[in-house]
Amino acid sequence: MTKRPWLLALMFLGGSLAFAPPAEAQRSGFIIGLGLGPGLASYTASSGSVSLDRENKLGVATDFHIGGVIGDSFELYYVNKWIFLHTTDRVAIVATGVSGVGFTYPLNPDFSISGGIGVGVWKEIWDEDPPLRMETYTGLGLLAGGRYQLSEGGGWMLNLDIMYAKPGDDFRDFSVLGAQLTINAMSH
Repeated sequence: MTKRPWLLALMFLGGSLAFAPPAEAQRSGFIIGLGLGPGLASYTASSGSVSLDRENKLGVATDFHIGGVIGDSFELYYVNKWIFLHTTDRVAIVATGVSGVGFTYPLNPDFSISGGIGVGVWKEIWDEDPPLRMETYTGLGLLAGGRYQLSEGGGWMLNLDIMYAKPGDDFRDFSVLGAQLTINAMSH
């Protein structure tokens, strides 16, 4: 045991203040956000002993979340993030995303960290004779990222998110890693 309990108390207080959100970062009430920007999806699949090469595709990223602020600054919300891709001539559109529960916590007035967990989705829309055929695979989905405030009051945000999806069903060893950079219109 230390002979200086005030030193231990001072270290605890300093650590607590370092993780407390600044007064300027405090928000309250209902939140809703919509975002759009570029996205990158990197995916690979293997079935048994056959393994496919990893593919990297650029696409259009979307971001939607709706929820509220808990306490002075912690945001808790439903989140739905997607990256829409065009892959081959056989498949018209491929979409991958995560839909679930997300959170955001401000580190200072301009920058926040975010994360989430939910359902990871891989969707293929086949451009065949009408009607179009759609296949959906689901599994675990994870999110991690950051948000930078572009305008005073937080009406416009720049989000950078990393998504991980592990869809199941026929794609037993299929995984998707995505990154998206979106500009979001936010309402607090």
